[in-house]
Amino acid sequence: MTAEELAVGLFKLRFKALGTNCLVQFRAPSIESAKKYRSETLAWIRSFEETWSRFRPDSLLCHINASAGINAVKLTPQQDEIIKLCEHTFRTSKGIIDPTSYPLTELWDSAAQRDQVPEENEIARTRESIGWDKVEHSPGSVFLPEKGMALEIGGFGKEYAVDQLIALARSYQIEHALVDLGRDVATLGSPVHGPYWVVGVENARELDAPLHRLAITNQALATSGNGRRFRTIGGEKYGHIIDSRTGHPVKNELLTATCLANDCLTAGLLSTSACILGIDSGMEQVDRSFNTEALFQTATNTLFSNNIHLQLISQ
Repeated sequence: MTAEELAVGLFKLRFKALGTNCLVQFRAPSIESAKKYRSETLAWIRSFEETWSRFRPDSLLCHINASAGINAVKLTPQQDEIIKLCEHTFRTSKGIIDPTSYPLTELWDSAAQRDQVPEENEIARTRESIGWDKVEHSPGSVFLPEKGMALEIGGFGKEYAVDQLIALARSYQIEHALVDLGRDVATLGSPVHGPYWVVGVENARELDAPLHRLAITNQALATSGNGRRFRTIGGEKYGHIIDSRTGHPVKNELLTATCLANDCLTAGLLSTSACILGIDSGMEQVDRSFNTEALFQTATNTLFSNNIHLQLISQ
């Protein structure tokens, strides 16, 4: 950190969490307040991972899944908020994003390990375990009624965490911040030099190359896609996003969908839904939503929503 940065109160916090590289930049009135926000940020992320990671056998999420078909699991009010978000995700996406789709993820991950595409009867059998409407949720309790059912929050977890760290910054009277958890980003106010935070959009067609830069303030950005994340089975690429309605990985022209919204959760739901729905329906969804914009990348083209050009910065 330079002397100039200290003079204006710019602080940077880098860490690894949620399976990705994370960066929080913020302007605070003092080093003491910056230290408090830093400590609370790391504590919140640590607690979130310990509770909701499917890679931690002792997490609440794994306990809920292990209890499927056996018994309900009690929840604290804070934990209950995540289950409510599962409902919100499912309803807002009109069932496109289903938090109970994890058995399909396991099926295709296993298929990649043995290098063999699942048989249609395997897919059909696995899909019988899918369906948010089956979940029994009441305040303080959740129950997956069938053996083999399982939840995952990968469809919104990281975006939710971004929004929570922004809310935490506000609680410390921090008016200027950028939270970046693996390219899911939200902003408050502005950086030191200039009225906008400048956020790069990665080129899905070229490794480690920026495609565009966006000027944003008090907005969030999320990117979803199969361009870089995929499974290889029998020499063929299968995208990491699975359409729970068919049981198959998504296959359409879209490599990535980048969406802007007032909060990262909304941006993430729009970008993931677009990847499943495809270009036309995905862009229609963005156009129907309030104060949202999008940038879609295909193998040969980049498509823009109506007003995103107002935030594009010339290269």
